[in-house]
Order: sequence, then C-alpha cells, then structure tokens
Amino acid sequence: MLLSVGEIIDSTLFENAILKTGEQTITDKSVEWVSVMESPVENFVRENEFVLSTGIGCHENTGELLSFIKDVYDSGASALAIATGRYIFEIPEEVIQFAIDRNFIIIELPWEIRFADIVHEVMTKLNELKQNETTRFKEIQHQLIQKVLEGRTLEHITDYIEQELGESVLVCNEKKEPIAGSANPNDVFALWDQMKMRTSINSSHYPKHTEIQKLDSGSVQLIHLNIQSDVGHKGDFFILSDSDKRLNEHELMIAEQAVVAAALWFSRNSAVIEAESRMQNEFLLGLAKGETMSEEHVASHAEFFRYNLDLPYLCIIGFPENLKDSAGHDAGLNESGRPRLDRMSIYIKEGLLYAGENVQRQILFAHEHDKVIVFLEASNKVTADAVNQFLDLVERRFTHLLPGISFSWGIGMDGDGIRNFADSFQKAKAALEMGRSQRGIGKRTYFDETQINRLLLNLAGNEEVRDITLSTVSPLVEYDEKREMDLIKTFVTYNNNNGNVSQTARELNLHRQSLLYRLRKIESLTNLSLVDPDDLFILNFSIKVWSTGAIKRT
Repeated sequence: MLLSVGEIIDSTLFENAILKTGEQTITDKSVEWVSVMESPVENFVRENEFVLSTGIGCHENTGELLSFIKDVYDSGASALAIATGRYIFEIPEEVIQFAIDRNFIIIELPWEIRFADIVHEVMTKLNELKQNETTRFKEIQHQLIQKVLEGRTLEHITDYIEQELGESVLVCNEKKEPIAGSANPNDVFALWDQMKMRTSINSSHYPKHTEIQKLDSGSVQLIHLNIQSDVGHKGDFFILSDSDKRLNEHELMIAEQAVVAAALWFSRNSAVIEAESRMQNEFLLGLAKGETMSEEHVASHAEFFRYNLDLPYLCIIGFPENLKDSAGHDAGLNESGRPRLDRMSIYIKEGLLYAGENVQRQILFAHEHDKVIVFLEASNKVTADAVNQFLDLVERRFTHLLPGISFSWGIGMDGDGIRNFADSFQKAKAALEMGRSQRGIGKRTYFDETQINRLLLNLAGNEEVRDITLSTVSPLVEYDEKREMDLIKTFVTYNNNNGNVSQTARELNLHRQSLLYRLRKIESLTNLSLVDPDDLFILNFSIKVWSTGAIKRT
C-alpha cells in the first residue's frame, strides 16, 4: 500500500492550504518521498516525490516560475506545494493552466506552515506504511517458503503470487517450457521475442528496479526476471500487466521473493527427481545383477516406477568410447579419470525414450559407472533388425544430444523369457566385452554371435591350454613390443588369406620380401612351421585364445 497525495493534504497541517489543480488525481498519485526544492531543479527531484518550495528563485518572474514547475513535473514528482506570502504572492494563471492541462497537482500553502512540520508529518506516515509493508512482506516471504517446504505445486504458488500482485504471471523452466501461471504463454513469448531483440532496462532510482527487464508493447507490458540458483539458471519469471503499470517497491519485493520461491521449488523438485532417479537406477541394477528381493519389494517398486515386469525384455549395454575427449572442462571425473556418465544421464535417457517411442516398445534404463544398461521390450520376438533400428534411432538422437561420443554395444539373447533380467544382463555384458576386445570399439555385438569366443574363453581356463598359448604367443608379443612389427596381425591376415602371400602383402601394404621376412620371423620365434597343418592349427588356436583377453603375461 502507498501513501497518496490525498492522505497528506487531509492532515490538520493542510487545513488552510488550497488545492489549486489536480483534484481528480490526488487519490491516485502516490508519494514515496518528500523534499524541499528551489530553482534550478536539475536532477534533484525524483519520481513520486512530494515537493515543497518557496519559489525564492522566481520572485515576481512568471517565466522563471513556469520553467521551475515544468522541471518539477518532468522529474515525475507527485505534487508541488508552494508557500505563498514572501516570494510568491499569487500563483500565476499561466502556471495554473500548465498544471491543469497535465493533471499535475499544485497546492498553495500559507507562509506560516513550517516545511519541517510537513516533512515530519509525511515521513511519519511513510515510515508507518513502510513498517506495515515490511510486516506484510515478511508474512508473504514466510508463506512462500512454507508452500515450497510443504511440497505444494508451483501452480499453487503462482496463484498466491498473482493474488498479491494483482497481475497475471508465467513461470517457465530452463527449457523455456511454461509450467505455471495464468498469463497466456503465446502472448508472453511473442513479447519476449521482442524483448530479446530490443531489451530496455527499467530505469529507476531503486537499484532493484534496474535489474528487471521490461518491455512496453501497445497496451501491455512484459516484465521479466531470471530464476537463478547456486547451480545456475533455473527458469524465467514473467509478469504481464497493463503498459501504464509500474512496479512499486513493495510489489518489486514480492516479485523478487516469488523468484526466490520459484528457485527453491525448482531446486527441491530437482532433488526429489534425483532421489527417485537414484532409487530407480538402484532397483533396475538389482534386477540386472540378480540380487535377492522379495516379491512384495519388486511389485511395489515396479508399480511406483510404472514398470511392466510381466513383459519379456532383452538387455543391451552401451559403452561410450570417447567420453573423456568429448567432455567439457568442467565435467566430473570418476576414479578412472573418465567423465561421470551420470552427468549425461538426462540426455541418454531422453535419447533412449525417443527411440523406444518410435519402435513402440517399453524400455527400462539404468547406468553403472561407464555403462548404459537398457532393457528393451522383447514381445513378439525381437529380431536383429528391430534391435538395429532401435540403436540407429538412439545413436541418431545422441548425435544431437551428445555430439562427438560414439558407443560400443553388447546385445543379450532374445527369448530368455519373463523376469530373466540377470541372464540377459550377463549375456549383454559378455557380448560387449568380447566385441570390444575382438572386433574393436564402436561396434554392435550380439551374444549369439559369440559362440566361438565363449568356447575359447572356457578353454582359456584350462591350465594346459594356458601354458601352450603363452609359450606360443609370448615371443611374438615381446618382439612386437620391441620392433613394432605387429607379427600377430601379419599371421592373422596371412591365415585369413589361406596362405596367399601376394594377397596378404597387398592387404598389409607390404613389399613381398618384407612379408616373407615377417613370416620367417614368426616361424623362428614360435618354432612352428607355417606349412605344417598341425603347427598352423596350434599357432592359430593360441592367437585366438590370446585375443579373448582371458590370458595375461605374468
């Protein structure tokens, strides 16, 4: 609530004062300060100021007095009270007409009224109002914080703010999506676009006012405040009002507290979502790892997260290969020096949900350390083409959301049945590991394509196979480390070409004599002949077992 000119002149001090002009505006004109001013005005009068003057610099000079009153009016003063009887004996008609034409309030004061008494009277009223406003402001502040702590919706909070401001508001999240408030989003966004192109900052004597962006367009006005938290930009707060509306100090304080409450709400909501996401992640990881859970626990969590566990699912595990190279400087790192995948989980989840909707299948999503774990609905038999279509959509979406990052994928086996999360997870994990070690990074490996690798892995556990592999391959590995000749790749290419020297030399981009030198070196280091079928089998078998990564040199 503001002090009006009418309330001031209703006091006993103004009993003998004469209201010369502006009678129809005395209840509308608010007063925020009182001052004594003589010519020249320059910039010493501010908006909504009640100005007292004796006209000492305009003695019997109508032009000087008119110029003085023009300056006071142009400064945005609420009213001008002139003490007559010493320097000004009668307010000239030209001055009266100027004020009438502009609905400017001029009051004629008897010389006997002391300015000090007027200043004291006005300041007392202003201080009383200020105290009342402060009390009311604290109540509003308390109410807003309480609503956030009680978990009220943002719509409920904006309803309360609109009642206090008497204007419609709109709150948008950091994605510029409207989420609360009665202001028409289309109107707000149209004005906001104009504001971005030609933003003007509201000029005021109050520093807080100058932080607010304001745009007038025709009969409407848009006021914008940023919603900030300690972690950065959270959203935007808009007030849509008539173009002649100006935020007074009390309304400004309400608007600022509304922004603080919105920031708290966003932070609290983010914390709740993060906690739910963590619970969701832990629950799905528990299913994937086959942790013991009661049926009641599984059923309640599935209902809470809206999981349909009565459908068959196929596990897919993704591994981001170049996460560190593609991450920004501020990305958090895990213990292995790689950026934390959970920082990107919101984008990964968005990409997976987008792909799931397009192939019209349910998906469950979790992440652990550097791996993305997806369970894709396997109803009606999921073919390799269907999985590839899903992963194509995922990678296409990741291109926009996570540019520069490529994934290796391991895909479990279709037909594992219902609630066989652990089996499908283990198969996808094995497919990923074997695919990365055997085929290289950025590939898609299906578990049912890894029969030979799984056989080799089982054989690698045999001590005799282990000894034969190490004695055969170790000399080649050691030589490669010293000379960088890559004899293992040379043999694999030679064997794949069925011993065709010319074809092998072309594939390796080697001179024929250089290739023959390498082949003789392989024979001398392994004591095996490349023309003896048994020796060739032992060398080929040993390299395949070694390539699984299951056997390491001591």
